[in-house]
This record gives sequence, structure tokens and C-alpha cells, in this order.
Amino acid sequence: MSRGTDSVRTGAQEPERGEVAEAERVPADFDAFFTTHRPALLARAVMLCGNRQDAEDAVQDAFLAALENWDRISGYEQPNAWVGLVMRRKLWRVLRLRLKVKRAALDVALPRQALPDETAQARRVLTAMSGLPPRQRMVLVMFSLYALTHQEIADDLGITASAARGNLRKGRANLRRLLGLDPTTDPLGEVPLLGTGGPAPGDRLAAALNATESWLRSAFEEDEQAARQAGADLAGRRGDGTGRTGPCA
Repeated sequence: MSRGTDSVRTGAQEPERGEVAEAERVPADFDAFFTTHRPALLARAVMLCGNRQDAEDAVQDAFLAALENWDRISGYEQPNAWVGLVMRRKLWRVLRLRLKVKRAALDVALPRQALPDETAQARRVLTAMSGLPPRQRMVLVMFSLYALTHQEIADDLGITASAARGNLRKGRANLRRLLGLDPTTDPLGEVPLLGTGGPAPGDRLAAALNATESWLRSAFEEDEQAARQAGADLAGRRGDGTGRTGPCA
């Protein structure tokens, strides 16, 4: 995974009245990048924090950081991985300021092609995840959906690898309990202590998280009005100089 984490620039020259400065134009390739990757990043942000407004703010800030450095970011092998890293770090700073995640309504429209059982499961998983402490939730999602190693999770969150392992075990156990899964009759696979990141094949808990992420992504892909508004807001923020923050700010 590409981990370009250089600080983004913080200044921009104000154009003369009536002019459209070249720097304020959204590059065509960035526009396609934003449209393609926003639904998936927003879905993962919701999985990480459980609050749509916090998720949208973090994703928007991350895309803004990429836009302001697009000449560099566009050359990365996986620019969406850089945006995802910025998004996760911003969410983690938000969550550390709270004793627990805000349990606000997600306000997500149902995907048109989703089956009733898929929607019921996604809602059940999201409701259960809202009962997890923020650190357990972040670690669980980063392990299960990003397939990061314990050390990579620790580096992202500024904790130790042993703390990442401990929070992963507790998060899995708590989510299993909140979902009403019996570890005896519903084996979920072992969490590896060392080695590569991500859950073992056949891990039913990770499969439930992946299915929920896919449900969310479909919902955001179909919300074209919100996507257009987000694109317009992004261009506006870049033009008026607001919200200019870097990945480590």
C-alpha cells in the first residue's frame, strides 16, 4: 500500500475578481477519481465511525488534501489508499475526543437492488457496531476490511501492536456477543497473532462486515445528488481556502 503522508500545502493565492485561477479548476482526472472512489471510501468511513456526518466530513477533507496535491498524489500506484489513510487518521482524531461514538441515525437510503435479508443484516451489523468502543471498532474494521497487520494498525492509530491485538480480540468478542453469535455453534475463525493482516478464510464475522460495507457502498453509489453536492462543495472549499488540512494535521 502506498503511504505518501507528506504534509499538504496550506496556502493558496486568491484570484482576481472575475477570474478563474488555473489552480482552482478541478482536474478532469481528479473528478473521475473522486466519482469512482467516493462511495467506497464513504462506506468504509461509516463502518469505522458509525456516524454519516463524521464520515462525510473526513472523506471530504481527505479528498480536498488529495486535490490540493494532485500533481503528486496522482502519481502514486494507489492514490485511493493515500486518501483512505488521511480519512482514517482524521476519524481517529475525532473519535478520541469522545467517550463513545455518537449514535446518530445514519440517514442512508436503501440500495434499490438490495434484498430484504441483506438490508436486515446490514442494519443489524451497524446497530451492533454502534455498541463498540471507538478503538475496538476502528481496529476491527481496519483488520477485517483493510487487511492491515497489527503493526500497520498500530502505526495508523499511534498505539502499540499489542494494544492493536488486544482491541481486535475484544472487538470481535463484543461484536459477536452483540450479534447474538454463539462461539460454540457459530465458529468465527481464529485471529492470527502474527503474520499477514486480515482475517482467516471462512471468518463469518469478517464476512458480515464485508457484506455490510457492500450494502453501504451500493447506497452511496445510487445517491447521485449527494455525490454532485459533495463535488461542488469540494471545489468551493478549495476555491475559498477553507478546510485546508493535511494528513497529519
